[in-house]
Amino acid sequence: MGESSQREGNQPPRRSRMEDEVLEILYRTDQPTSFADHVRRKTARQRQSRLSTFSRSFRTTQQLGPGTMLLASIGTALLAVLVEDASGILAMLLAIASVSLLLAPIVGRYRRPGRSDVKRWRGRDIDLNPPPPAWVGSLRDRFRKPPRF
Repeated sequence: MGESSQREGNQPPRRSRMEDEVLEILYRTDQPTSFADHVRRKTARQRQSRLSTFSRSFRTTQQLGPGTMLLASIGTALLAVLVEDASGILAMLLAIASVSLLLAPIVGRYRRPGRSDVKRWRGRDIDLNPPPPAWVGSLRDRFRKPPRF
């Protein structure tokens, strides 16, 4: 019995998964960044900035209200009617643009995902307001006043 307790005493305690992850992160931050990683991160930042610029310009069109889109659709349709005698192809393109402007608010409404109030970490939901322990509920019920009739 004494020998097994000595053997257990010599072994370091097992680390938890979180401790392993923290040690891995610390190890990675201590390592110098390679040139390939530096180039990869820089190109990713540039790509992200280009995408954010594009998404900002797209977002401004989405911020237009449905009324503005309806007016633009009517204006484009009127322009298509005026241009029809001069150029049939241009009139057809303007008519398609008019229909797309008319349908854009409807499609945009169903396309946007609803924002969830649930926080996520590593693909799992995090409950930031966990329920109180059972003893808190029993204590609350014990001192609650009886209902009045």
